[in-house]
Amino acid sequence: QQNVAAMSGPRGCIFAPEDVGALLFHAGGRWKLWREREAAVEVTHNDVSETYTAACWISAAVGEASAARQCIVLGCASGRIQAWDPLAGEPIGRPAEGFREVAQGADCAVSGLAASSASRGTVFAACNGCPDILEVGLADSTTRGSFRTGKSGLCRLAATVAARGQEWLLSAAPGAVLKLWKLPAAGDSLGELRKARCRLAAPANPATCLELACLGGRLLGLCADGAMQVDFFDLGAEDGQEDDSTSGTAKQPPRPAARVLSCHDRLVHCRLAAPSALRSGGKAGTPVHCMVVGFGPCIVAVWSFDAIAQGAKDRTVAPVFAIANSELGGKVLCARPDAAGSAVARQREGRTERIAIVVAYGPSVKPVFAQVLAPKSNGSAAQVVPLAGAAAAKPVDAETPKQAAAKGRQKGPIVLGPLEIAATKRKRPAAEDSASQKRTKSLMPASRPASAGSNLSLAPILRQGLRSKDDSSLDKTLVLKDRELMETSVAELSGSEAFDLLQECAKRLLARPMEGQVYCAWIQRVLLHHCSFIRSQPKLQEALRPLHDSTAARCAGHRGLVRLRGRLQHLVFQGTQVLERKAQEQATVRAPLLEYVEGDEDLPEDDEDAAEQEDEEEGIGDDDEDEDIDIEADDWLDSDDLEG
Repeated sequence: QQNVAAMSGPRGCIFAPEDVGALLFHAGGRWKLWREREAAVEVTHNDVSETYTAACWISAAVGEASAARQCIVLGCASGRIQAWDPLAGEPIGRPAEGFREVAQGADCAVSGLAASSASRGTVFAACNGCPDILEVGLADSTTRGSFRTGKSGLCRLAATVAARGQEWLLSAAPGAVLKLWKLPAAGDSLGELRKARCRLAAPANPATCLELACLGGRLLGLCADGAMQVDFFDLGAEDGQEDDSTSGTAKQPPRPAARVLSCHDRLVHCRLAAPSALRSGGKAGTPVHCMVVGFGPCIVAVWSFDAIAQGAKDRTVAPVFAIANSELGGKVLCARPDAAGSAVARQREGRTERIAIVVAYGPSVKPVFAQVLAPKSNGSAAQVVPLAGAAAAKPVDAETPKQAAAKGRQKGPIVLGPLEIAATKRKRPAAEDSASQKRTKSLMPASRPASAGSNLSLAPILRQGLRSKDDSSLDKTLVLKDRELMETSVAELSGSEAFDLLQECAKRLLARPMEGQVYCAWIQRVLLHHCSFIRSQPKLQEALRPLHDSTAARCAGHRGLVRLRGRLQHLVFQGTQVLERKAQEQATVRAPLLEYVEGDEDLPEDDEDAAEQEDEEEGIGDDDEDEDIDIEADDWLDSDDLEG
């Protein structure tokens, strides 16, 4: 029985085991526990000092010895690992230091958590910046052991335990093969794990989800990488006897996927389930019929097949049924198999097989829980029965893709690529048309008034290029840098035409980043005039994800480029000062201290004679002034005062 569920990422959801009936959601430093039947938060916690990056739910099986019946393990960006009791909302022991003791900064963030069984009392942890896997005790929060898996950091982990007690661990690293490890018994050292038991073919992209389970005596694995398929691996007997007999000294090539589970939309997570007969203890060696549930933001798909492929033609498996987010009414958050619902449906309808799953969709702040039953016949719609949430009051039947497409065409065209059909315009009533003519037209911000400049427009050329998919015509038009011409051209386009133009600009921005300035100007004008139309269409918002990712990637390097620019400017300034100093020194060395011209040796004597003559003349003038005042004159003796 699968009692461990894991999930990684800075924001996400994970279903607890079926008997618990809960959904764990974490974002930033907050985690919440939602009940499926009530759609209410039972336990919540907020840690402002941490950011959660991975989560793992451990549930003890019936009769299994464990200190805690239920346990939530959370990995942090700081490298620490926390264990919580989901029923009481209290921590189990103190936080473990984990990778905080091994690495620093962003390299120590926990990227994956996995627990093979609750009775072991430990959890295995991995991080992006370190190739080691740590085994951390839940009760004492100590690192009990570690082993190296390769040369690069890890991104995902998965673990399980066989019926006879053998425990297995599956690890994934970006750009490397998957590795299966045969774990020693609890309490034994992990230092002897120097070589992986089996190597599996690497996915095209970094793994986004790993799943490992023992069903019917077989060890089975799943790997999803965000593409439109899930790789299924048959790893042999759960006790590893087949690998022991076939293993040799030579290095074996990676084992390819036994089956490829295909889908028409990208899948991020996957869950493996089995019929109730096998979960209750089916005989080993019997054909293993399993069910896989894969989901992404826009779709949930279900596959049902035999684990052992009979031939090459059976390698690719199509889904039994799939349901899109448009049929549910919101973004898909999480999904899991529903064994109890399948049993009830089989008993009620008297059928041998009836697949049922539980889906959480809608906003993460208030999710909606629904049970989805497989279609009763080919071509019919899947039955969606809301369990709790905003839509629980009225059960509805999901629409088929054809019905959804027809409904979308009635509401208006939704164009995700180059324009295929002309957008239909709603005809205004006569009263509304006359009222609109009386209203004064208000200019949008940064728009050009009608009286300003020329009224030329490229809208007909853009419209023709979009409809005919003429890349050369669009290339010649989009390289123009006249901002006023951009304003008038984009303003005359319809909403669907403007979105097609936005997609064309985004495609060229990815292909020619050096010309990003002119393409960004076109994108800015399109969003300025037609943002309300794009926001009203959820599918159009989802189609802008490549543009958002490319813009985020370009903005991520802005800080480093600004720092580099500052350093280069400082170096240029220092170099300019050095050149100016050298030029000044050269000018000072080459400048003569005295310039001699023939005949100038008599000039200083003439100047001295002229200066002496001037001094004599000044002295004579002073004597004349002194003669006017005779200090020795005795006329003052004749004054009347003295006579008296």
